[in-house]
Amino acid sequence: MKTPDIVPDKITHPINPIIIIVILAIGIGAFVTMNTVSEENVGSIASTISVGLAAGVSISAFMVSKHNETGVLAKSYFALGLGFLAYVIAEVLYYSMEEIFGIDPYPSIADIFFFAVYPFTMIHLFLNIRYFNSRFTKFQVIVITTIPIIASIIYIILSVTVTDAELGFDFYYGFIFVAAASITLAFAIIGALTFREGVLGIVWLLLVLGLLINAAGDVWYYHLEIFGEYSDAHPVTVVWFIANMFMIYALYKHLKII
Repeated sequence: MKTPDIVPDKITHPINPIIIIVILAIGIGAFVTMNTVSEENVGSIASTISVGLAAGVSISAFMVSKHNETGVLAKSYFALGLGFLAYVIAEVLYYSMEEIFGIDPYPSIADIFFFAVYPFTMIHLFLNIRYFNSRFTKFQVIVITTIPIIASIIYIILSVTVTDAELGFDFYYGFIFVAAASITLAFAIIGALTFREGVLGIVWLLLVLGLLINAAGDVWYYHLEIFGEYSDAHPVTVVWFIANMFMIYALYKHLKII
């Protein structure tokens, strides 16, 4: 093992604010671009960026896992890498079915890989949270249970308020993803509270914030789908881009520090 599987001292100001500004600028640039190009090209642009960034997160997570070699950290980052690898596979399958083969990608096998992001991300967060805390506090349990309940209630209310709404397959199918995304969001919030001090300090916090933003974007997306308001040029697409760039930068800093 190259480095001991222990928590390093808190690192002072490891994040370069210029990088954060550049990430946000790239996100704004992507949003402007997708809202100015022809509608036929938006899907290709969004899919290409999405696959590239998710692949970047996956590769970076595998590298951090390899750097730790064994122990909880190695397992947790390997799980994170698998989660975003699944997302890459899902995006490629979805785009191929829709654009190349002319097959309706919803529902399809791609959804299995989209869904796989959640359990793998929760494994990553759970292992790290439990590693630095022997047990969940009452407050953490409340957060983990309350957020999914609130998200589910909102989803149900919005669904039944849609004109001529039918609580059929689409409703229950979407509910599964909303529940998984909101549970992931809850774990990400607990992770953010856990890692804000000590550990890798702001570096670890940035990674968890990326996961939090990504999960929040997923919940937002499934609520948009209720009213058919989602498009590739929607702001939530850029939210995912920014979240992934945060994670790539945080994982890069992990490699430099751990």
